Amino acid sequence: MDSSVIEDLVLRVKKSDQKAFNTLFEVLCEPMYSYACSILMNDSLAQDIVQEIWIDYWQKRQDLDVKFLKSYLYKSIRNRCYNHLRDQKFNKIQLEVANSVSIDSEVDQSYDVIELATKINSVVSNLPKRCQLIFRLSRVNNINNKEIANKLDISQRSVENQISFALRQLRKELAVAKTLFSFL
Repeated sequence: MDSSVIEDLVLRVKKSDQKAFNTLFEVLCEPMYSYACSILMNDSLAQDIVQEIWIDYWQKRQDLDVKFLKSYLYKSIRNRCYNHLRDQKFNKIQLEVANSVSIDSEVDQSYDVIELATKINSVVSNLPKRCQLIFRLSRVNNINNKEIANKLDISQRSVENQISFALRQLRKELAVAKTLFSFL
């Protein structure tokens, strides 16, 4: 959807047009969810945060003066995700991954952060199947290494190695994306 259409929808939402809001939600919700998921590595939490942001947007629609809606929404996601991570126990690797996928607060309409979420999903999807499974169980489903090892009938060390491999791949690929898009 091009930026002029989005700008028109934003103006209509400001006037409490529910159809315009629903259209924006349909177009932007899934990429926002992917972005939140890439930071939090937790599907249900990402979904909750995205829904909270849309509710806030609707509630504040008349008071907001948003020039670039996508930038505003993605910055809101990033901030909420970081606040959640700050308030939770998380390890150094999770923090590194979260920092790797952050966006500059001055991101503009010409840069589409959807590409970043797509890149992360692509990297994970290109991992070997067993590695993908272990990584998703660990980082998306928040299952600890011992439980994964028991569930898959492998050693805990194998689980740790697979997760380390996945994180190295993510860091490597995201470093390329970071360079290409001049993050931070």
